Amino acid sequence: MPTMILKVTDLCNSNCSYCDVVSKRRNGDHMPLSVLERVYRRIDEYLEAREGERFHVIWHGGEPLLLPPEYYRSALELQRERCPRTQGRIVYGMQSNLTLLTEGHVNALRALGVSQIGTSYDPEPGIRGPGTPSDTAWYNRKFQQGDALLQRYGIRSGIIYVVTRKSLERPLDLFHFLTNLRPGGSITMNPVLLYDRRRPDLAITPVEYADFLGAIFPYWWMHRNRYPDVDPFRSLLANIRDKAARLGCADSGRCSGDHVNVDPRGETSQCGRSSDWGLLPYGNIRDRSLEAILSDPQRTVLSRRNAALRAGDCRGCRFWDLCHGGCPLDPYPEHADFHRCSEWGCARKLFVEKYFEPHTGLRHVPGESLAGA
Repeated sequence: MPTMILKVTDLCNSNCSYCDVVSKRRNGDHMPLSVLERVYRRIDEYLEAREGERFHVIWHGGEPLLLPPEYYRSALELQRERCPRTQGRIVYGMQSNLTLLTEGHVNALRALGVSQIGTSYDPEPGIRGPGTPSDTAWYNRKFQQGDALLQRYGIRSGIIYVVTRKSLERPLDLFHFLTNLRPGGSITMNPVLLYDRRRPDLAITPVEYADFLGAIFPYWWMHRNRYPDVDPFRSLLANIRDKAARLGCADSGRCSGDHVNVDPRGETSQCGRSSDWGLLPYGNIRDRSLEAILSDPQRTVLSRRNAALRAGDCRGCRFWDLCHGGCPLDPYPEHADFHRCSEWGCARKLFVEKYFEPHTGLRHVPGESLAGA
């Protein structure tokens, strides 16, 4: 199922300390309804030619809730008008900080079919929120109000926690805080990604990230039935023990042909990060079909990456099918080459060798996982 990251605005109401969006100059645009109308036309063309296939759309930004509920009601009307026979095969999600969520948004999003919203949260002072320094108290208060609205209306949400240098001081405390905030719900712990060295006080190394996870893992393993949806633990267990495919886009080795980012002006690229950096542009959706965008010749540099890595940086690695060299964009700032492995993929290898395998008694055997090429 192809995935479209639909960035309906460049703007955000928060000033999160590690965010690429707020660190770059923006035009301050919202996506005009004329561009959104073309997006729906393109999705309809794509699905009409592929009976039974579905299409995943993630409302994204900036902060997509800067757009009022009326915008999403207009989106529903455009879907009905432009996708009369295919609208049932469009699957929606959203990524939002929740601080601007209202009942009007909830009603409009539910009518559109948004049943899950991904979000990020960090209790550490000065990390998330508007202003300089970031107003964490305001952010936390508004986040919790938005989160309560989601729970009241039965909309699922998952939390991404970004591991920074401040996180290293108390891994288990943070784990308990997050799991109390989202009992039994989805929590993902990702490393902070800082490419311009603007916040050395937040940056961590791959070894520190692996050790952060390792400080939590024994407790999680003992209580894994109580906390079933914590990543990367859950996905690694699924791949190593259950031989199931549970890898995200950064580790799957399969992002080359099924992802597209659309910015507020209709310009397309591989993903949100490539759009932020001006990499892999595929033209404007006003001018090109999704079929043409998803088969753009530039994508061959990504489709050839697996073979290049297995003959190069990842040659002979026992953990290839757990990370596939990581996200192809990670090494680009340093090497200007998509065919190098990500240091964060190597952090996954270190965690499995140092913590996962010794503690569980499970050993990853190359080729036995079903998770990728």
